[in-house]
Amino acid sequence: MGLAVDRPKQNPRRANPRGVGRRRVLAGLTATAFVCYAPGAAAKSTLASFWPVYRQRFVQADGRVIDSFRNGVSHSESQGWGMLLAAAAGDWPAFDRIWAWTKTRLLWRGAPLFAWSWDPAAAQAKDVNNATDGDILIAWALARAAAARNDAGYGEAARKIAVAVRRLLVDSLAGQTVLLPGLEGFRANDSAVLNLSYYVFPAFSDLARLDPSPVWATLAADGQALARRARFGKMDLPPDWLTLAGDGSTTPADGYDARFGYDAVRVPLYLAWAGQTDAATLDVYRRAWRSAEPPPAWFALDGGPDAGHGASPGVLAIRDVIEGRRPRVETVWSAVREGAYYAASLALLAMLAAEEYNLP
Repeated sequence: MGLAVDRPKQNPRRANPRGVGRRRVLAGLTATAFVCYAPGAAAKSTLASFWPVYRQRFVQADGRVIDSFRNGVSHSESQGWGMLLAAAAGDWPAFDRIWAWTKTRLLWRGAPLFAWSWDPAAAQAKDVNNATDGDILIAWALARAAAARNDAGYGEAARKIAVAVRRLLVDSLAGQTVLLPGLEGFRANDSAVLNLSYYVFPAFSDLARLDPSPVWATLAADGQALARRARFGKMDLPPDWLTLAGDGSTTPADGYDARFGYDAVRVPLYLAWAGQTDAATLDVYRRAWRSAEPPPAWFALDGGPDAGHGASPGVLAIRDVIEGRRPRVETVWSAVREGAYYAASLALLAMLAAEEYNLP
């Protein structure tokens, strides 16, 4: 197989051209007391040793985290991941710079959600629709920083984002609680287009401490069940984009390649990071990645050919975690020193998850 390539970032607004907008008024987002809590085990020094190289390559002095594969654009996802990794490394000046840029450039007016994509050529957010995973990642990073620094300001910012996600982006369909990928373009009357990689499962319990609501536990349970059920093809894997119909049936979403691809590789990482490590949940991913060495960058779900190039070191780091071991140091260094933004981010996230669970 050839060299791995980084993945394209999809435009959330266009994921379901048949969908309808879900504009609502963010009424009643009143302040509540900040709830202090302790997150998972603190990251050890290994992750901190990778962070300065990642920061030098992908984080500008003003706090903008750049996607090197896509001409230096930034996403709410990249900002959230940057904040998570800076917090794990204990680099609070970098954390504060990333957060300051994020809320200055991407924060919506009138609602605590964030534009999903910022274009440096235009020096603005060209598409202001949100991407729900970015919102959750930013809130989660703030929640963890609030606990680490005993900072009520971070906690209140995290709480407001969590409330907005719960009220505006969590919906009911086919007797299930689902997470919409964005405010506009994903929900039709009798179906929804979903992205399972947007379910940042390890964040939900932390956000529930700041925004006490049973919705978070229900969303986690229903999302985990959907990830076990919505599997297709010879490898029995979930697609990047999924359609859930009103009768509860699932299919790979129209308009997208039917692949376990660049988005879906995050699904097993988030499941494992949330403690969902049983065989029924993770064995399909283990079997797929053991089926070829090196594994391909993506698996076709419709009988077509798999990728003609190998998985990035970021995906290989996730594979290590799913196998119950800490990512190989040389794999992570390869991603951080030589890989593109997405591969490097996946590798460090996998290392962070492994360290917090004390994997050998």
